[in-house]
Amino acid sequence: MTERAPVLGKQTGQTISWHAPEVERSNACCVYCGVSLRGPDAPLSDKEHLIARNFVPTGTMGGQPFNFIFRACRQCNARKADAERHVSSVTLFNSPARLVDDRVNDIALRKGRGDYHPSKKGVLIQEAHENLSLDYSLGPLSVKFGMVAPPQLDKNKAGEVAFSHVQGLFTLICTEDYRDPLKMRLLPQEQFIWYDWYAFDDWGNPQALEIANRVNDWECLANIVSAEGYFKATLRRSDEGWFWALEWNRQLRLVGGISSSSMKVFEKLPDEGWVLTPSGRMRQHVPHRIESDQLFAGVVSR
Repeated sequence: MTERAPVLGKQTGQTISWHAPEVERSNACCVYCGVSLRGPDAPLSDKEHLIARNFVPTGTMGGQPFNFIFRACRQCNARKADAERHVSSVTLFNSPARLVDDRVNDIALRKGRGDYHPSKKGVLIQEAHENLSLDYSLGPLSVKFGMVAPPQLDKNKAGEVAFSHVQGLFTLICTEDYRDPLKMRLLPQEQFIWYDWYAFDDWGNPQALEIANRVNDWECLANIVSAEGYFKATLRRSDEGWFWALEWNRQLRLVGGISSSSMKVFEKLPDEGWVLTPSGRMRQHVPHRIESDQLFAGVVSR
């Protein structure tokens, strides 16, 4: 039987698999933590999908869109699955797609009433709204008003999912041969930079637009639109380092970099318009214009 050649996966729009029923023919190391998956002391491992089918709306992963399938140790698999469940529940519950797609709305409602918020004990996602109170004084005039914000993501779990997605794509791009542990390349976690995140009604944020403009001419190594647009990712590279961006469930965008030092792309950015209040600060969100959106408009160079 002819040995199957490694798939480097530098193309987009296709499902790429490093998984085989036999551990010896799968990726040699866990893509998330780097532990060896072979030998008598190797941990148990499972088949892993970088884009979990339950992370995006049910049915959107049909038709062979982009996905990356490989082996991951069970500890990493379980940790990512737990974080994904929360991120999926909140982003779909807050997604504007609910207003135009009954299928997505039904899924979001099911997740909202079936998942508890990790930082609010005993509180379902659908009930995990944030009540905000603002006090403002101007001379003798004092104004107090309240606002209700939608359920908020747990930042640690969002970071766990973001690192997993970026790590998987980085390893896919940089690995020479996934069956050889010496030819697999993983992203050191200390080089992972998460700069910021933006809800859909703030994708026109001046900082987000300026960052997208600054990396527009960087070499594009991955530009992925999968799950009918409910998952997007891009990775670009320059002498300064790597830039990455993710979009989850048409609701949230995250941007960051990969570098062992600070990156100029995130320095001296435009002011976001924050206004100080007695209880903190606030600013107005800025919707984006579709015709000028270039964050996921890159063309893969090779």
